[in-house]
Amino acid sequence: MSSQNLDGHKQSILDTARALVNNRVLSLSGHGNISARIPDTDTILLTGGGSLANLNAENLTLLTLDGEVVDGRLEAVANEIVRMHTEVYKARSDVGAVIHTHSPYATAFAVANKPLPSTYEAMARLDIWEPVPVAAYAPRGSAESVQNIVDAIRPETKAVLLGNHGVLAFAADARQAVGVCVAIEEGAQLTVLASAIGKATPFSPAMVAAARQRRDEFQRRGAVTATGR
Repeated sequence: MSSQNLDGHKQSILDTARALVNNRVLSLSGHGNISARIPDTDTILLTGGGSLANLNAENLTLLTLDGEVVDGRLEAVANEIVRMHTEVYKARSDVGAVIHTHSPYATAFAVANKPLPSTYEAMARLDIWEPVPVAAYAPRGSAESVQNIVDAIRPETKAVLLGNHGVLAFAADARQAVGVCVAIEEGAQLTVLASAIGKATPFSPAMVAAARQRRDEFQRRGAVTATGR
């Protein structure tokens, strides 16, 4: 891979970090990590941990899916998170980006060890229509913690709550993964707020079907441009 192409992929990661910060889905510390699969390779770019608000290109490492460093430097603290990312890519060939955050409302469900129900239309329109599952707690980076994540993933899963820890979201590319992070955090917040005035209503299969049909109708229509008069 040319250095120019690698620089382009690095910039995409930096843009992803900026989008997470701008959407205010991070915890007070700004902690999180991002990875992205390099197309047509068995390598990923991975951030080194810490605050995503201060991320720069020097914090990115190119790794194989077996954890071998190809370019850059992997700090000891980042070693703990490698398999949390790589095992998702191994389990799901359709995944092109993985994002880990401590988004406050979604993490509240993780701390409570309760799956997050799909109660919010934005989640349903992203095909998150089943509860976001919880991967049982084990020390970060341990073989047990990684196995718990893998065990929680299904073919349609877009995210996993990490018990007593945080959130792991994934999608075909980084832009879509940001959308999953935002929808899940908003859904978690609204579910918590709804509990104060009654109870959040999960999407029924009929509601999901209607929401997806409406979404697909608009996508088929495509963009609308002004007509000349």
